[in-house]
Amino acid sequence: MLVKRYSNTLVEPMNPPDREPREVREIAVENAATGRRVEGWVVTGGGRAVVEHVARLADCDGAAVLERIVRRLLVQKGADWTSVILSEYLGLYDDSQGTFALVWDKQSRQLLAHGAVFQSASHPAAALVAHIRTADEFKTLGLGTLVTEEVTRAALDQGAEVVVLATDDKLHRVEQGERAAYTMYGKLGYAIVAEKNLADTVDWLMVVDRPIFELCQGAKHAAGGRFPREASDEVQRMQRDLVDRTRARMGDKLASGRVEPVGDGDLANLFLLMNLAPGDDFRLKLGPWGVHHGPELERAFIVAVRPALSDRDRLAEASLTLRNEQGAVLAVCAASRVSPLTRNTMKIDFYCLPEFLENNASAVASLVEETIGRIERSELSPRPCRLSFVGVDAAKMAVFEAAGFAAMGAAHAYYAQDGQKTFEAREYVRER
Repeated sequence: MLVKRYSNTLVEPMNPPDREPREVREIAVENAATGRRVEGWVVTGGGRAVVEHVARLADCDGAAVLERIVRRLLVQKGADWTSVILSEYLGLYDDSQGTFALVWDKQSRQLLAHGAVFQSASHPAAALVAHIRTADEFKTLGLGTLVTEEVTRAALDQGAEVVVLATDDKLHRVEQGERAAYTMYGKLGYAIVAEKNLADTVDWLMVVDRPIFELCQGAKHAAGGRFPREASDEVQRMQRDLVDRTRARMGDKLASGRVEPVGDGDLANLFLLMNLAPGDDFRLKLGPWGVHHGPELERAFIVAVRPALSDRDRLAEASLTLRNEQGAVLAVCAASRVSPLTRNTMKIDFYCLPEFLENNASAVASLVEETIGRIERSELSPRPCRLSFVGVDAAKMAVFEAAGFAAMGAAHAYYAQDGQKTFEAREYVRER
């Protein structure tokens, strides 16, 4: 298998933000039952262009538009999260290509709905839809569906082979036969590619590609602008095929790959990998990033990993990826510096699907060795440097033992959400 090594060349965005939105469409929607009606525009495009266009509609400045977005349309998750979304709007990350859709109502002169999709400009094959939100008083008008359509179409036009999103519902509703994910995302063509039960919720990873999306759009137009109640047999067949192909691609034997650093636009690529959740998944996914189940990846990446990638005064983040020729991330080896810095320790771990490790053991071992070499060669790494891996999965432990890591006496307990201890993991250390 050919594995190409990475370079340290800064990746320039392939599609820098335009000064004008990619699309502005006039809309008129109403709900006869509630009497609620909206007439206005949906504006879709890069963050700066969308904000500037809405500012002209609202006769205010861009800062006021961003404030309205934060206060009215973003789920409040803390200042750390808000600042990151604002940075995406302003296009401050080198490789992260954020596309946004905003609904502006002429009568109320308010922003009513928000949607976003994120993908790497240099590796755009996967895109992640997120932050779909409608103001409470304007729900039931289909605005969430509208902005999801807009950002999905934009991602596909910008090179996405698959668009993914995560959604969830309460476990008791699912047990009663309800699947809220289908009420909005399913009619756009999104199919469940992975399902994971947590304490009282069910998490779904959903996926769509261009042929399925366009077929569903065609059915909508043929029905006078309303989606059919049930997906056609053809759509369901295509969805099953897409699910099978998506899972298989992440586990197949790799004919040719390349090792590259994690980029600040890799959220979608990593999110897809981390949330496929096969039945035989590793019990610990990626310790250095604090990712156990998979959904934590979004917050871990934007709050901790991406800032560390920009940290120029110390080696805070040395992680590498293994990609296929299309740029999809099939394995990642995370290496992050432990706080406090005086411990001179880098935590290290890798993640891929267990099937991928079985089919590509030498490539994964090379990825781990390349990550260790990157740390050891860097003038920014701590000296002396202690490498620490915490593991419980035999296949992972074998890789690190082969790389010179020795088991220590320390054990780390892990617990389920009901307080029951599920397993203990051991620490493995390599001193330099």
